Amino acid sequence: MKVTRTARYGIFALAISCALTAWGADSAKSSLPDPGASTLLYVGFLTAQQVNIYQIGHDNGPIDLLVDGLTQITGGIAVDQQRNVYVTDGSGGVVAYPPGGLVPGLRYQFLDQRQPPLTSGITVDPAGTLYATLFGDGGIVAEYTKGHTHKASFVLAPPPPYAAIAVAVDAQNNLYVEYSNAIPFPQPAYIEKCAPQSNQCTNLGITLGAGGFGLAVDSQGNLIACDDLAAQIDVFPPNGGSPRVISQGLNGCAYFALDKSEKYLAVSNEAYVGGPTSISIFNYATGALVQNITAGVPQNDLIFGVAFSPAALP
Repeated sequence: MKVTRTARYGIFALAISCALTAWGADSAKSSLPDPGASTLLYVGFLTAQQVNIYQIGHDNGPIDLLVDGLTQITGGIAVDQQRNVYVTDGSGGVVAYPPGGLVPGLRYQFLDQRQPPLTSGITVDPAGTLYATLFGDGGIVAEYTKGHTHKASFVLAPPPPYAAIAVAVDAQNNLYVEYSNAIPFPQPAYIEKCAPQSNQCTNLGITLGAGGFGLAVDSQGNLIACDDLAAQIDVFPPNGGSPRVISQGLNGCAYFALDKSEKYLAVSNEAYVGGPTSISIFNYATGALVQNITAGVPQNDLIFGVAFSPAALP
């Protein structure tokens, strides 16, 4: 059966009803060889129930997989500054892997929130705080400080009736929240900026034809977002104004990631109506398409989550 992006929110609803908590089979290996020696790219797949691990500069497909502790991948992937990898899972929670590890060491189940929570976009700040948009819990953003997986330090709700679908932080720990009344897809999405741990937020005046589940702020303060309806990445300047557009060869862009050097932008390239699936790698500064990865990408599946390791600093 062909899975289309229009079914993505239906998949969210199905994941809520199933609320799977099963853990995967044991892996034969516990870590990647030399995890700190190169730039890695993590890409999650819904039906395959795995995260492909690619090495930038290595063109022969994934060098390994994350499967332990995972059911269906139903949301974002994030990497913190210590190279821990956070993957959303069909149970509604987030599974965390140590640097280079293939066996999970930590799990966020959001038991202090309404159940099942169902996570969509996530990010981790330099201090190790996890920010999760809980689509199945009224569309809130919940913050969990490093080492505290059982109780949120802060919860933010977007303007009703909208649900938060993506989140980012900047160097001053300001929070950027993308929200949408997302059912039925596509629906417009909007972005607001909030002071750290504050519900005092400012609407940035940005309207996306349809929101993605990725959001990021680069080292210059530019805000990066996906307009999935237009199939383009928009890079908004810090003080507002028209975005710089990255769109060469894109059919969709629901998930994306920036590497630490800010040289590469990886984008999940699949149309919301279905069709060919790939990972497009762009030169972030110029917007030029550098590589289109199809090796190891299961077709007629949906990409959920894209992250570089090491990740970009906000």
